[in-house]
Amino acid sequence: MTMDAVFNWGDPLIGVHRTYLSTNVRKGVIWSNTQGYANSKVDELLNAAAIEPDLAKRKALYAEFQKIVVADAPIAFLHVIPYFSLHSAGLKNFPTGIWSAAAPISDMYWE
Repeated sequence: MTMDAVFNWGDPLIGVHRTYLSTNVRKGVIWSNTQGYANSKVDELLNAAAIEPDLAKRKALYAEFQKIVVADAPIAFLHVIPYFSLHSAGLKNFPTGIWSAAAPISDMYWE
């Protein structure tokens, strides 16, 4: 058993794939498939989702993936790390979406 803080960013391709693909089992390497999880159907679904341009089809692939991973339970989520973004009230157009403070700041301005 290992303990890890899994962060998946705003698109599953960035974090989910590295955590669950069997091709990313790398002993002693952080931010990889540290649990050694291997499921050929999961690999198939994630590889298909990675190249699927149709959003509805891509969502369906990830939904099927999620059902399998929940049933297999290769990771036990014990805690959710709270993330906060604070800024001065005078700072306008601060990014509030899924990327938060990691989003481009070129559209922000001081009132």
